[in-house]
Amino acid sequence: MDWARLRAVVIESDDWGLCAWVPDENAYRALADSPAWRSPVGRIYGRSTLESANDIARLAEILLGFRGGDGFPPVWQANTIMAAPDYDRLAPPLFEVEELPLVTLPDTPSRWSRPGLWEAVQEARNSGAWWPELHGLHHVPATAWLTALRRGVADARRAHEQQCLVCAGVEASAEYDRSEPEPQRTRSLGLAVDRFQALFGRRPESLCPPDYRWDETLERDAERLGVTTIQGKGEQAVSFPRLRRLVRQIGGIERSGKRFYMPPRIAFEPRGSASASARLGPERAHRNVRGAWGRGQPAVVSTHRVNFAHLDEGWSEKGRAALGDLLQRLAADSAIFLTDAEVRSLEERGWSARPIGDRGALVRCYATSRPAVRFSPPAGVASVNVLEGRGPGASVRLEDGDVVAELDRGEYLLEWGRA
Repeated sequence: MDWARLRAVVIESDDWGLCAWVPDENAYRALADSPAWRSPVGRIYGRSTLESANDIARLAEILLGFRGGDGFPPVWQANTIMAAPDYDRLAPPLFEVEELPLVTLPDTPSRWSRPGLWEAVQEARNSGAWWPELHGLHHVPATAWLTALRRGVADARRAHEQQCLVCAGVEASAEYDRSEPEPQRTRSLGLAVDRFQALFGRRPESLCPPDYRWDETLERDAERLGVTTIQGKGEQAVSFPRLRRLVRQIGGIERSGKRFYMPPRIAFEPRGSASASARLGPERAHRNVRGAWGRGQPAVVSTHRVNFAHLDEGWSEKGRAALGDLLQRLAADSAIFLTDAEVRSLEERGWSARPIGDRGALVRCYATSRPAVRFSPPAGVASVNVLEGRGPGASVRLEDGDVVAELDRGEYLLEWGRA
């Protein structure tokens, strides 16, 4: 695939659905002097919170306000956490549970309630602006956290009182860190995949392990579960990280058996600043995107939820303004916006198909000759037609329950007909 010509951009965004750092201002005031909040990371993330319906709606509005070089709007790959601790079942002082009790999305612990959030996510998905992928089950090193709680570690207990999991012990590890028991990690990933499928109606196609801390065990477990696209490999916590990142940056897309590794990420982290020239702001991100294209790679932009969901609405609004700045620059370059799954499909088959809610699919064909395009539509689809096409020719039909298409080079928005 000629990525330099396509000018492809993937926006990977972590931490959606995560009930952290704090649920509300009262919790922040109670915890602001704790060690985790006084750390460099805590000074950035300390007032970050679970997204609201408005946060999702505003992001979708911004994304849908732009068009890429293919005429279609940007898509936000929201790497999602599937559950949160069930604080009502974590009773001090002994915290007597066999394993971490959970509340699963779309439900949340009581102080994390966000009215209308799930409806906003569904609406953004149906618009084509929001594409969930898997980030993890709960984002917490469960053994390390429960050990701290049971030992009465002060900052862990204080945070728990505020329905918060952040403490020094948690920040020193990660959900899939090798310091956590291997059977627990394997079970956690399996539950995450199952709950993702139950919530979103499909298996996850890409995984970004929390805090970039994982080892071969996780990749092996993910492969067994059918999740073989890995994000953030260039940022993985390993020895000599800068050298490893440089090597991967030069190499771009990598494969190992069934595994497909996305290129190293380009940081776009406004962190409460709308300035174009901020250290990790739009100008630098745009320059690095062009650098990736120059190396013949799809550009993978990483931006965390903290930039767009915050107790300070002004902080969030500046993050959205910075995002609009970056998207405007990319649209002027005629960039096209893809998900990990689309990148992989284009690289391996020359075509891709991404559902647009339950109303249709966006099919791209960039092969040099007409490829055999065949994929399964949602249940209940009785007919298919081309609603919008930017290629010179298309033949699309249903055959034995599958969509079968003969397509020239271009993009095609298909529409489902239902019985």
